[in-house]
Amino acid sequence: MPESEATLRSPEEIAHRLLAMFGVCVYSEVRGSGESWDGAQKYLNAVDKILNLGQNLTPEEKLYLAEKSPNQRDIAQFGWRYECCHVLMWALGIFDEIGFPNNICDVSRIAKIIWNTDSLESLLKSAKPRNLNEILDQADLMLRYNWACIDARINNRPAPTGLDGEVVHEWQYALQWLIDNNEDWDDVSIST
Repeated sequence: MPESEATLRSPEEIAHRLLAMFGVCVYSEVRGSGESWDGAQKYLNAVDKILNLGQNLTPEEKLYLAEKSPNQRDIAQFGWRYECCHVLMWALGIFDEIGFPNNICDVSRIAKIIWNTDSLESLLKSAKPRNLNEILDQADLMLRYNWACIDARINNRPAPTGLDGEVVHEWQYALQWLIDNNEDWDDVSIST
């Protein structure tokens, strides 16, 4: 996306998305470990104490959370969104470095910060949001990394420099959402 068309989302909007998505990720993690729908609700309730989730969940997230017996593909798909949480924490300046997308993110690091947050306001007080140019640079880099991963997969080769294609995809998704205020989370379109 050209810089002239990009608009960075507000720290408040980023924090709302981060906390709602974190709740869905935690829910997916416990569902993936065999926890029942009823048992997994306590984790959503814990995040709900920090942020009113109902107002911040996307339509797809609401449908997923309402499903009493989600399939494993959906559980995994929503669980991968921890990677997006990582990117949003970096965009808020909570993480100093975004890192290199060759391994899954440190979920325990994300969880430690969020579980020790008592409100959206306290999360925002610790934020040092990045500027649009930093976000655009990372979005451009992820676009190139994603293309390299897709090209390697098409040509039956390993991804270059140890890139993890799933991680790259999630990072590119989050970065695209950050710079395109015209797309809702569920409708983000990433190109390669």
